[in-house]
Amino acid sequence: MKYKAIIIDDEAKARRLLQTLIEENCPEIEIIAQAEDVPNAVKAIHQFKPDIVFSDIDMPIYNGFQLLDFVDKTDFELIYCTAHNDFALKAFEVSAVDYLVKPIQISLLVKAVEKAIRLRNASPTITQRLDTLKENLKANALKKIALPIADGLRFVDLDNILYLEAEGAYTHVVLKDNSKILISKKLKEFETLLSDNKNFFRTHRSFLINIDAIKQYIKSDGGSIIMSNHTEIPVARERKDDFQSLIESIRL
Repeated sequence: MKYKAIIIDDEAKARRLLQTLIEENCPEIEIIAQAEDVPNAVKAIHQFKPDIVFSDIDMPIYNGFQLLDFVDKTDFELIYCTAHNDFALKAFEVSAVDYLVKPIQISLLVKAVEKAIRLRNASPTITQRLDTLKENLKANALKKIALPIADGLRFVDLDNILYLEAEGAYTHVVLKDNSKILISKKLKEFETLLSDNKNFFRTHRSFLINIDAIKQYIKSDGGSIIMSNHTEIPVARERKDDFQSLIESIRL
């Protein structure tokens, strides 16, 4: 099956290069149009009804984030091409909006296309995912995360997470209402994504906690933490000094 795609970039050379990379490495994708700005891209989207749109972000007049403000229906997947900083890339990841960093690597292009095809008919739509991305970028801090579940994505405020618990290659995300969401990601991946968020601390190889949800810290027997839902979480010996320094920094 062929999937129709449109490329949006204000630089003609960049458009030609991306089309060549797609044609040589993604045989399931057919480039049906190119556009140098958002107004022309909107016309092409309405005319050709693409399955996937590859869009630059920094363009004159309207940027790539504003594209969806002008289209009638967002029944396509968006893959952004960006030169943004590390924080912005984390914001893309936790919002489930795909991106490619310029200069584009072929392996990552193929991976992004495969993901876009999988998400093509998924719920929620790209509109909700982009709203989450904008919220995180505007705050210059991660506020919300899109968690991949069996039938799509679930959007969760980081403030609503009590802790994350490892289970092999999976992670349980435990929320304030005591509900658990099992995610097919290792805890280390969450630790990396949340590394700039001072509210999350890796207490143990199996636990990443939200320090705002700590109810009590017990120093004896190696150290443990009582969370607001009364769950007791261990503090590993090698993490104890770092945790106590954290506690000292926030105590009265």
